[in-house]
Amino acid sequence: MVWKRTISAKALEKAKSAAVKVDDKVIFIANINGTLYAMDAVCTHARCILGKLDEEKLTVRCYCHLALFDLKTGQMLEPPYVAPDAPKEKLGLKTYQIRDNNGWIEVDV
Repeated sequence: MVWKRTISAKALEKAKSAAVKVDDKVIFIANINGTLYAMDAVCTHARCILGKLDEEKLTVRCYCHLALFDLKTGQMLEPPYVAPDAPKEKLGLKTYQIRDNNGWIEVDV
């Protein structure tokens, strides 16, 4: 495991979500009622950064073309797809283990 520090827990609690750079990756992190989530932040469709969080449905939407991803699994739930016959599970985003370590949010990359 390689844990990387990203953002303060206090800042994430206030913002609810953030796209953070970790090494060569951009990772979307969220704090929903004290539960932490982390997944790749770059949409599989047009490489835009995700950003519109739905706390109730635990989803995040891409601002560019409105693709929708499951925050827990990274699975693409709504198009656009890269190809019409492409299976959704192949277009999902990687999820990561995440933790609060002494007031700092860390992601296992």
